[in-house]
Amino acid sequence: MSCRTRPIFVFLAAVLLLAPILRAADEDYSAKYQTLRDKKAADAEVEALLTEWRAKKSDDPEAWVASANYYFNKRQLNISRKKPEAGDIPLKKEDTGEEGSVSLPLDPENAKKAADLLEEATKKFSDRLDIWCGLAFIYQESGNFDSQMGTLQKMVVYAKAHPANLLWMGDKISDPPDKFIPEKLHGYAIYYEKKETEDDDKRFLKVAQFSAEQYPNHPYALNDVALYYSVEGDNEKTREWLEKAHKVDPKDALVLVNLGRVSSDMGDDANAKKYYEEAVKAEPNGENAQEAKDALAELKKAK
Repeated sequence: MSCRTRPIFVFLAAVLLLAPILRAADEDYSAKYQTLRDKKAADAEVEALLTEWRAKKSDDPEAWVASANYYFNKRQLNISRKKPEAGDIPLKKEDTGEEGSVSLPLDPENAKKAADLLEEATKKFSDRLDIWCGLAFIYQESGNFDSQMGTLQKMVVYAKAHPANLLWMGDKISDPPDKFIPEKLHGYAIYYEKKETEDDDKRFLKVAQFSAEQYPNHPYALNDVALYYSVEGDNEKTREWLEKAHKVDPKDALVLVNLGRVSSDMGDDANAKKYYEEAVKAEPNGENAQEAKDALAELKKAK
């Protein structure tokens, strides 16, 4: 794809992937661990405590979360002359103006240790969706899409079989599983969409299609698949998937605006006008409504 025009198709969804704050059932081990971290204790001392915590409190999921976070966050400082990329700290010499960057790249060996710990934790504490999502995040950051996708698939299989027991950071999930989980999946899909490469677009589509298959009554994934086809320039498929999303939630303003946009692109101004008007009615004061109002003004001006 040489031309990559990306319309505003995206639902905004906050995704908490790996709990960075310990919520330990055993405050003694949690406190000991925090004390060691605060005093910057030697790795061997910290790792010995974490190993003891997991051994003596094998029913405490936070022992695995703390251990995985510890290894995942072990990064090596890298100072270079390369221009800063996303997540890097920019550097600039005052005397010469020479630019560089500081980065904290993921250490593959420690990332594997973190992933292995959470793999074990998903088997021991399968109700903890945050642990499944944390594992998926580690695989994402490690560039291991196949393992990430496999983790998400196993999470959904388990969640569908045990919908009443699901937890997030130790608490009952806040929404029904068929709302909560597709919104998490959406966050992983959009991570790849934002990278804007052909390979990542395929990963984006794979996550979105999986979510749409598993949760066909939630509009996010249906809208995401439509976004993929919109980037591909396939208006017919874009409209087809947006119509599915509209059928699921007829009052979703983002879907209505997107239907208005693709209808306009296909020369169907009558339907574009209808969808834009419905978007304004559904969300009179929102961002999507303002876009719809602007589009209606353009349509009126074009007559």
